[in-house]
Amino acid sequence: MVDFKFWLTKVEDHIFWLYLNNPNKKNAFDITVVNELEQILDDEIKHNSDLRVLVITTALDDIFTVGLDIKWLVTLENSKAKEMTRYLQKVFAKIENFPIPVIAAVKGLNLTAGFELMLCADIIVAADNAKFGQVETKWGMTPAAGATQRLIRLVGPMKAKELIYTSRIINASEAFNIGLINEIVPLEELEIRVKGLAGEIVKCSGRAIALSKKLIQMGIYNNEEGFQMEGKAFQERFSSGEPKRKLKEFLERS
Repeated sequence: MVDFKFWLTKVEDHIFWLYLNNPNKKNAFDITVVNELEQILDDEIKHNSDLRVLVITTALDDIFTVGLDIKWLVTLENSKAKEMTRYLQKVFAKIENFPIPVIAAVKGLNLTAGFELMLCADIIVAADNAKFGQVETKWGMTPAAGATQRLIRLVGPMKAKELIYTSRIINASEAFNIGLINEIVPLEELEIRVKGLAGEIVKCSGRAIALSKKLIQMGIYNNEEGFQMEGKAFQERFSSGEPKRKLKEFLERS
């Protein structure tokens, strides 16, 4: 198995564990982190017929991810913003469309891009210290990797609007109450619970699960035009100059 700079991997009992591990940047996403993720999905998982469940989690107890790397964003050319969002959408869609079930095991703070990655999972289990936020509007931006399309499917349009419009960060209890996550467990029991849940899935028919997942996906309204419009909206906002100004002011205060 290949060693990666920003992700740790292990395989046990037909389960592929994928840990985001970029502690120096609080697990922030930039293009290199996403490139590695795509490589893992395409080269390490996709063609391994022995795998039955993919678990995406974090190597840190207090942070899943703070989202897109601010220092990277402020150097991103305005003309590249739409291209960046469409690439994120493409890679995250691979997770959503995997024939095997995907479990997101969330610990600590999970913002923006990590929140949107989580929305692509089939099942979301959160530690009791988990916090969630889609906070782009705070910085003058729109969500970039599918939240405007996927969040409404989990929590409904009214709650999705509230979370996106206010950039409010919610705790695990509220996330559970609004239907964003499946389950809350104590931090120290998270991996044990997820391993048990994955084990239950492994005992069932892989082909039947793959077909069921495909049928469920067909039953979920999936508007490709909406994803394209999300990319255009991010490009428009990012090119306005407001996001970079606000992000630079934040970095100067930090």
